Amino acid sequence: MTQYSSEMLRARLDALPRLDLASVPTPLQKLDRLSEAIRGPEIYIKREDLTGMALGGNKIREFEYQIAQAVEGGCDVLVHAAGSQSNQSRVTASVAAKLGLQAVIVGRCDGHQQRQGNLLLTHLFGAEVHLPAAEEQGAALADKMESLRAAGHRPFNTSVDARAYRAIAYVDGGLELAAQMEAQGIRAAALYLCSGAYTHVGLVVAFKALGIDLRVVGVSPTPRDDGEAAEGHVDLARECAEILGLELEFVPQDFESYAEFVGSEYGVLTEESRAAIQLLARTEGLLLDPSYTGKAMSGLLAHVEAGWWHREQALIFVHTGGTPALFAYADELL
Repeated sequence: MTQYSSEMLRARLDALPRLDLASVPTPLQKLDRLSEAIRGPEIYIKREDLTGMALGGNKIREFEYQIAQAVEGGCDVLVHAAGSQSNQSRVTASVAAKLGLQAVIVGRCDGHQQRQGNLLLTHLFGAEVHLPAAEEQGAALADKMESLRAAGHRPFNTSVDARAYRAIAYVDGGLELAAQMEAQGIRAAALYLCSGAYTHVGLVVAFKALGIDLRVVGVSPTPRDDGEAAEGHVDLARECAEILGLELEFVPQDFESYAEFVGSEYGVLTEESRAAIQLLARTEGLLLDPSYTGKAMSGLLAHVEAGWWHREQALIFVHTGGTPALFAYADELL
């Protein structure tokens, strides 16, 4: 399998259209008090919550490459459908505002639909917001896309359109992280992150291209079959490699993830994620969120407690953002 230098990988990335949205590089910081509190390995945190606009998060970096495709294609409306406190809906609305595009958000009534947190910001960014019942969301999205096209618009669904470019953004992010690890002399045993798909896949592609042997451990934010998820990740990784012209091979074993920390369903706070959120806040002054990073950190902590990692090792945790959602979970967090 071909190995690529950082310069070669950078050249492949620089050949693609890209917007200037994110404040990068984001810091890679050591969490000494957390390591002391859990009597575990050295832990570093990659601060993707500090990517800048709209209170940050991994979607800002992803949209630099993905929404560039929308701009290239002449799209004039950015559309997204998810939970009422969706980070991606917030970022979709903010990027649309920055680019002078229209934003349409089709959320859902799911128990956290008060105008607080991400939903408040989505409104502030000027998006057209709809909150149908959960069972009606799919039909509402389809109807909205059809009506936009009938009115002469060119809508771009940030969930599915040009989706591979979201993962490519984290090939870029992986290149950035690899340089930081080298500069700080960090030899990590594993990297943990909340794994929907794109950030996880992009990092695996980057490390494989660079020849870096680093175990990437994903924690799913939604109930799913881990084996089926890995198969999907393989397809997405191959698409990324094709776009970048990389001669790489992928197998399901490249994509390690665990859905056991989700709880009953997406967006529901678990006791373990609450404990993780409180621990990070009270040892490091850092804020995690209930749906993503809190659950990913609960997975890391569970694995440390189970003896997966020892004090002489180092772990990296990717903080993918999501902090605004905290404000919609106030009654459940304390």
